[in-house]
Amino acid sequence: MRRRSQNRLLKGGATPPLRGWQARCIETALQTLSEDRPHFLCQATPGAGKMLMSAVLAEELLLNGSIDQVLYLGPTTAVVQHARTQFEQVLGRPLRGNLHDVGACVTYHALHHRLGELKTLCQRGRVLMVWDESHHAASQTSLDGEHTSGLNQWGKALLSLEQHVRFTLALSGTPWRTDGSCLPLLHYHEHDSSSPKAAHRPSRRLVPDFVYSLRDAIDDQVCRTPTIHLLDNRDILLRTKTASAYHSTVQRYQSLPALMRHPKVPYASLVRHRELSRHLLMLAAGSLVGWREQDPQAGGLVIASDIAHANAIAGLLEQQGYTTCLVTSQSPDAHERLASFQQARTQWIVSVNMVSEGVDLPRLRVCCYLSHIKTEQYFRQALGRIIRRQHHHDALCDFYMLQDPLLERYAKRVLEDLPEPHSRIQYSSFAGSPVQRSSLALPIRQAPSLDDTAEGDVLLPPHRRPPGTLPPYHSPSLAAGRPHPETDQGLLSGIHFSHDFITHVILLT
Repeated sequence: MRRRSQNRLLKGGATPPLRGWQARCIETALQTLSEDRPHFLCQATPGAGKMLMSAVLAEELLLNGSIDQVLYLGPTTAVVQHARTQFEQVLGRPLRGNLHDVGACVTYHALHHRLGELKTLCQRGRVLMVWDESHHAASQTSLDGEHTSGLNQWGKALLSLEQHVRFTLALSGTPWRTDGSCLPLLHYHEHDSSSPKAAHRPSRRLVPDFVYSLRDAIDDQVCRTPTIHLLDNRDILLRTKTASAYHSTVQRYQSLPALMRHPKVPYASLVRHRELSRHLLMLAAGSLVGWREQDPQAGGLVIASDIAHANAIAGLLEQQGYTTCLVTSQSPDAHERLASFQQARTQWIVSVNMVSEGVDLPRLRVCCYLSHIKTEQYFRQALGRIIRRQHHHDALCDFYMLQDPLLERYAKRVLEDLPEPHSRIQYSSFAGSPVQRSSLALPIRQAPSLDDTAEGDVLLPPHRRPPGTLPPYHSPSLAAGRPHPETDQGLLSGIHFSHDFITHVILLT
């Protein structure tokens, strides 16, 4: 056994002190990890601080002589770079895979190509393997944990490497896969199919070793309370051309869900509809203006559907006088932009999926969700980008999206983790009286009508225009990029929204 050289709670050091849940999780892991139970899963809500917890746990295992090396696996280069910085700060030694380093940090994508090199690293001594955002690996594992099949490429590499490590630590805020497959190395038990609700759930349920929910994080003032806004319209016209070029038919819909029941108007196309998405953007922008009156560094995030869509959204925001940071996989300095955004006062960061998980930008207070992806996992990861608190005066945040039955169901499930009886649905007219919010929340700033600019009005340059005033004609097309395969683009251009917008709001009362 090695003698301890530092206090395990890091008191008096350069590293931030541990939160209560982090200390409890470390104690649980230290008591659990053994030759008989070498795998540990920490399920903690996005934004809770899993990275620091795992680094301090690694330090404890190094100091008590249980391990000699640490191997970190993460989903993206940005996440891996952040992890390396955190681990090296806590451990005081590099993790770059060199001979005298204490370990290495690699992406899942690189895992398959570096498997031989990493196995060699594991042969140097006993290894703790930390696999972050563990839902990226897939398998079908038997209930007794003895038989595994259906592995994806990352799952295969993970199991191949696992044979050479002593302990594994899995981290995730959403430890499930959209395809319904199991996660390798973790414990599952059979779900009780006698329950009325069990018919729609997997036949096996994951058994985490430690759980820290959003409800817990809000109670502990670790995470913000999200207010989720769903934009809808009560008078929608769909004009379609008939066989005759001189005639058309008009159909009227009273909500977005009703419109999306049309076979050629899916949700994935509506996020690109210029009029609809501009209204949602301006609602989110008005909210950010309010938060910046309290905190000038508060920022907003827009999640777009693809790179062309992200470019169009960034252009629109800049036309309104907002400062933006565009980060996509095509940006050669994407990771540097992410790092600089946190230290700057830029108002908006626009991305596709580079800010969806594991990226630490706690100054984000508003998210505008214009992604075509509608999985619960992606939705929760997106929400997790704006809930991490920085201080005692930022208890709330806002999440904006289009009214969609599936997304609304996800939102209700998220808020079931909140203390009772704080969550409920409230309907209010966008065009009429403002939404009534809790006394701690700021009122929604009403975006001006897109047609308020009269003929002959002088259009002020962006730096002179008040934020939220939208020019009617000179905006980039938000329908940029590849159209949804089910959508008739002529049909999409025939959709017209009235000014009767409403917001369905899930909020504190």
